[in-house]
Amino acid sequence: MADAMIWSIGGYAPPHIITNDMLSERMDTNDDWIQTRTGIRERRSAGDDETTASVSSKAAQAALDAADFKANNLDWVVVCTDTPEMWSPATACFVQESIGAQRASAIDLTGGCAGFLQTLQIMSPLAAAGKRLLVIGTELLTHALNWNDRSTAVLFGDGAGAFLLGPSDSGPKGIRVGPGLSQSDGSQSTILGKPYGGTRHPITAKVVEKEETHTIHMEGPKVFKHAVALMSDIGRRVLKEAALNLEQIDWVVPHQANQRIIDAVTRQIGISSSRVFSHVAHFANTGSASIGLAMSDMLEQKLVKPGQRLLSVAFGAGFSWASQLFFVDEVPPSQFIHSTLRA
Repeated sequence: MADAMIWSIGGYAPPHIITNDMLSERMDTNDDWIQTRTGIRERRSAGDDETTASVSSKAAQAALDAADFKANNLDWVVVCTDTPEMWSPATACFVQESIGAQRASAIDLTGGCAGFLQTLQIMSPLAAAGKRLLVIGTELLTHALNWNDRSTAVLFGDGAGAFLLGPSDSGPKGIRVGPGLSQSDGSQSTILGKPYGGTRHPITAKVVEKEETHTIHMEGPKVFKHAVALMSDIGRRVLKEAALNLEQIDWVVPHQANQRIIDAVTRQIGISSSRVFSHVAHFANTGSASIGLAMSDMLEQKLVKPGQRLLSVAFGAGFSWASQLFFVDEVPPSQFIHSTLRA
């Protein structure tokens, strides 16, 4: 029986950089305060001419170009995001048109920062059955921040990561998608999210006056506690399901929330930090994009080798958390677009 295979990976980080020093000019914070608490030095921000669809399309095209794969041969274009192009139609429809995937069905999914792994688990059976898909995780989170709230404004950045998926028994070799698990706890839905703008809390003049619009709200201590415990637990559970132990894992690729959370998960799982990938210092928390961006960066740095096993863990609004195993048959082609433009 075929598995889902990642044929190529594309990543896109907008060129505009917001440094900690730049944030200190607009709010009561400084570089040392931010780095000590989060490990973040800078983050990327989409330009005025960029939208969720255009950023998604750049990562998608990077994945297609890396594999020399024609968009018209795609069966599905799937975008996972909490910052969509608009309520309707799906962001994926705009991406489908932009990249020329005329034959593909297009749909959006959302799941917070765990959403990319959840989406991968939903769509991988289609790839294993012979369909060819682009699965894209994208966020423009700097467009969803209250810049007067230093507890959230310092944490997030923009970007997109794309996996080109197909069956393992035909097409190029690459990274096989192994066992995965995901779970949610709706009783914790109020501790992290963007509560305003939907049917429960519509945008009204009163809401706008109180500056409770589309921005991210977070109860930091509760998020930290749940995130560390739940990511560690689900990581161990998926290893048990696959009859693997930590010594057989070459890399843990966590959701890039912040360095304190990554370090705490590293300790709880019980793996050496030298086998845990982090680039959060330069890209911050990019939500649904973070796993794809991290893996495209790892490929660019030539950290991924044939025969390796990778374990990803993620958490996000919902409250949702997920874990996924990846098995490297061959190193897939990739393209990570991350040129910089400093103000």
